[in-house]
Amino acid sequence: MAGSKSPVGISLTTHAYENFQGLDTSRDITSLDTGKDQHLAQVINATADWRGQIVRDPACSYRTGEYPVKHARFFGPGELCWAEMTGSGVTFRSDRGHSLENVHPRSANVSSTVFNQSVILTSRGRAMYRYDGIQFRRNQSPAANTLLPGFSTSIQRRLAVAGIPGRETQVHLSRVDQDEIFPEDEEPDSTNVLRAGFIDVANLLGTADQITGLGSFEQNRLAVFTADRTIIYRIDPDIDRWVIDENANIQIGCASHNTIANAGTDLIFCSRSGIHSIKRSEANGILVFSYSLSDKIDLLYRELFNSVEDPQDISAVFDQDKAEYHVFFPQPGGVLCRRLTLALNPEGGESQPKFSEGDFLNARCGAFLNGQLVYGTTGGVYTVLDVEEETDGAFTPDMTVTTPLLWHGSLSDTKETHSLIVQAAGNGIIEIDAQDLDGRQLGSLRIEVNDNPDDNYFEDVPLSKQYERKWSHRYKAAQYRFRTVGGSGLMRLIGFAITTRK
Repeated sequence: MAGSKSPVGISLTTHAYENFQGLDTSRDITSLDTGKDQHLAQVINATADWRGQIVRDPACSYRTGEYPVKHARFFGPGELCWAEMTGSGVTFRSDRGHSLENVHPRSANVSSTVFNQSVILTSRGRAMYRYDGIQFRRNQSPAANTLLPGFSTSIQRRLAVAGIPGRETQVHLSRVDQDEIFPEDEEPDSTNVLRAGFIDVANLLGTADQITGLGSFEQNRLAVFTADRTIIYRIDPDIDRWVIDENANIQIGCASHNTIANAGTDLIFCSRSGIHSIKRSEANGILVFSYSLSDKIDLLYRELFNSVEDPQDISAVFDQDKAEYHVFFPQPGGVLCRRLTLALNPEGGESQPKFSEGDFLNARCGAFLNGQLVYGTTGGVYTVLDVEEETDGAFTPDMTVTTPLLWHGSLSDTKETHSLIVQAAGNGIIEIDAQDLDGRQLGSLRIEVNDNPDDNYFEDVPLSKQYERKWSHRYKAAQYRFRTVGGSGLMRLIGFAITTRK
């Protein structure tokens, strides 16, 4: 009797699917079958890496806390402070055991930056706080306690704040190297070029727009975001040298300050319509412009954006080591959260970004420093491990990958399949099922993947990990779903193929 791996006396055609490109919602699932450079309909708790492999998201180990985390920031290498929602309000905590109870109401949006080796914590209409590793204390500036800004950033040795109630078009910058002296704290007749000052963009906008975020770009550029556009200033310790960057023309705005992140030489942020990046032109080195990164998932992005009660709740973190930008969309109810991940090419170049989703641990925010990524979840803070790392007690996600409808050539002919071949590496179990064009279930398979060197190795196949199973079905088109169960450490789906009878 001939097995699925034995020579057969029938003529077969192999339809291979490889070099996965992540999600694409710009086309219907009926028109995404390309074989090579294959896009997918669903990628959950996994990432399409720069080589085109689907890699299961790394495991996470519990760090600390038990309440939902709204915001997190490293105040030193390996040392974290965060804001969590308790039953009665927002509480500040740190790895050193310091805390400040019920600082803000639960609805407050908290953001932060690092200045003077301290974390500056802000919330619109609420007092500014700073954490220096010893205690959380209120900012001592009388002006700051009047302004009550919503967000801040550090630029050219100054602390810039905005989101000020009643002064929605103003950015106030502190005195050089002093975060507790703002413009209204200065003497009116002071001529010190290091004094505090402010910028008002009201008459530059030409609309009734308001400032929605601040970011630092390159070494001395301050990006002032509104809902519909971005104005960039060149900032200097010398107040007399502040000028608008006339080489920047950015007609796109930011929806949430906490999504602004530095990604190498670029500045990434989320608008109402998608994820954008501000960068300097490589052609002339002068022009600063923005470009969209998320055009191919525009429908998915708008779905996620509209699922959040307040756009200011959306936050993001950039993992510099893996070149991944994670955006968190907390869902109504305060428990569930969806994550969108943008994977860039860590080797540079203009390759297309690849997108995936995640819901593991219901991560709500993140922080990155010195190679360490943490997630703030609905149940405390978790450390994200390396993708290949296996640690006792760590939690490993189960990934789900769903293909679009695969036609294997003709759109009208009925195909008769013979076998299914999966190319994978790692440790775990892959469960495979499929349904046809009408939603009828075709069947399912269960494949155990391990790293034994002699495991399903075929001399005539260039990839060393290949698993072939009998797969006899008839259909015009089918949608396949791959799910991992159990296992830990690295798990990669390299490609798969369907063989059909001619």
